[in-house]
Parts: sequence; structure tokens; C-alpha cells
Amino acid sequence: MVICGTDLFSSLLPYVHVLSSSVSTYCSQCLNLSNDLKRCSQCRQVFYCSVSCQRQDWIYHRHECAHLPTITDEHDLTRLFLRLIIRYKSDHGIDNPPTKRQLNDLQTHENEIRHDRRRYTTFQSIYQRLKQWNIVDDLDENLIFQHFCRLVINTLTIHDPIDLKSIGYGLYFDATVYNHSCFPTCHTIFNGKCLSVRTIASASADGWTINYIDLLETYKNRQEFLRENYYFNCQCKRCLKNDPNELILLEKIHHNEQQMDKSISKADYLAAYQYSKNLCEYYDQLLPYYHAYVSLHHVKHLKLELLLLETVSHLIIQSTMATTCQRVQISMGGDHPLTREAMRICEEYRLEMTIKQTQITS
Repeated sequence: MVICGTDLFSSLLPYVHVLSSSVSTYCSQCLNLSNDLKRCSQCRQVFYCSVSCQRQDWIYHRHECAHLPTITDEHDLTRLFLRLIIRYKSDHGIDNPPTKRQLNDLQTHENEIRHDRRRYTTFQSIYQRLKQWNIVDDLDENLIFQHFCRLVINTLTIHDPIDLKSIGYGLYFDATVYNHSCFPTCHTIFNGKCLSVRTIASASADGWTINYIDLLETYKNRQEFLRENYYFNCQCKRCLKNDPNELILLEKIHHNEQQMDKSISKADYLAAYQYSKNLCEYYDQLLPYYHAYVSLHHVKHLKLELLLLETVSHLIIQSTMATTCQRVQISMGGDHPLTREAMRICEEYRLEMTIKQTQITS
């Protein structure tokens, strides 16, 4: 029996990946945050944390470097698809070391995408761009279209390991075995470009599932997004229930999130703490207990408590520390950066309390 906090896959490397053009503080190859990035001297648009990362990425970047300033739309998808084509030419879609799935095993939804005006227009635009760059001249257009379909259907968004914001996109062959649920039994967690798929609940009748979309969207928005991007209607237990009270709960969540952020920006930590307490309750009503998003909030909540040492009792802080560390360790794993961050915060508090106690007794 698989228990919560088990890695079904760990440290998976992407077949291809790309750093989002909207972020500039991460290495384009390893996707780690760095304060010492070196810019590509030719295009001036790509950054690396080391010579090693630059050399690893050059197999792809040399084909795009001169063209990056000319990309006016679909910047990230163009670069990701270019990488897919370049790699396919060298290994025909078979990853090394071998993975359980290969490129040709992936779902395409080829017919749906061909009749999807938005998606097919995007393909034609990128295809013509790559033809101008002499990337696809030796490949059949239909094969290229099939690979484009596989890419857009199966690509995952890569998130920063600490604040979970989107930083890039990657194609992970073995992660494509998991279907979507709006109340998933697993979640995807990242450390740089490395992916782990971790259990956060017992397996359901649908097997192990992950979420493809933002779980804090309404039923209507979730279904529309899944139909438009993945061509199916979600039939998970949350969607089948379609609880009318969920809309009220989501409105409360969004309101409290906004107010908490505003209060923090004004250094009104007591108000922020109250909004944070509300969110702890609301998240547990809607999301899986060990989901990464919930774990991240509990770390934020702990930080707020520690800013209110004169207001919040020592017993409450101890309880919050124990609950947060237990939740984050199961959710993310003991070696994950968010877990280490939570442990560091707790150690600093304990050390501060020890010093104060020593001063009182001396």
C-alpha cells in the first residue's frame, strides 16, 4: 500500500524544457535561481549560472540565438518546440536513460487540434518560423504537426520550489501517465528542472491523478479551460458534486488572499495574520490536505506568527511549527527547499527562545 508522502517518480529530467521569457533571475539550463547569472553575449536574452550550463544548452541555443529578437509571439512555445525537433532528430524521441514512455507513446489529440482554429494557426505560425530558420526542412510536415500536438497536450508548467510561481515549461515522458483531477491524489513538485510526482492522498478509483490547472478556479472556468486546452470534460468527484457553496468559498479565498497581501505590503501583520488564519480553514475545505499550495501557505502563516511574537503565545507558535513541518515534509519531502526553509525558520525561533531564556535566568 502506497502512503501519503511517497515519491512515485523522483528527480525526473525533462526531454526538453525552456525557461519562461517572463523571468530573468533563473538559469536557462538548470532552472535554478541565481544572483550571478551570465548573459549570452550574442542574443543578450538568455542567462546561465555557469559555463557548464551554457555548454549543455548550446546544442539548442545555437539554432535560436540569432533569431530570438525576431520572435513577436508564442516566444516560449517556439523555443520549446524548436528544442523538441532538434532533439528528435538525434534520438527519434527515445529518452536516454530510457523512460517507460517515448515520444510516440504520447497522446496527440491530433484531430481536435487540427480543427481548433487557435491552436492550428499557432502551429502554422511556428512551423513557418522554423522553416525560415532551416530547422524542419528534412522532416515531413505531418510528423512535425503530430509532435507539436504531443508537446502542447503533455507539457507541464515548471514552478519555483519555494513560492511555486511559474518559471518555465517541460516535457516529462513518464509524468504523462497521470490523468487530471480537480481533487488530485498526487502533485508535481520541482527542484530546478527536476520533477517529482508525490502522493498526497490515497489512490482513488481513478488511480493516481495530478492537477493540470489552477484548483482555485470555479467549476465553470475549470471545465472551459480543460475543454479548450485538453479536449475533455472533467468527471472527477469534485466536478461531479459541483457544490454550489464552492463558489462562495472561492470568493472568500480570493478576497482573503488579496487582503492578506495588501496588509503585508502595509506592514499590518496582525491583520494579515487574521486573513491567513481564515485561509488555513478555507483551503482545507477545498484542497487536498497535503497539496503543495496549502503547504506553502502554512509556511507563510508560520512566518506571520513569528512576526507577532508579542501577540501570539509560545504554545500556539509551537503548535503551528509542529503542524507546518509535518505537513511540508509529507507534502514536499525532507530534502525539498520549502521543507528546508520551514525547518530553518523553526530552528531560528528555537535558538532565539533559548537565548532569551538564558538571559532571564542569568
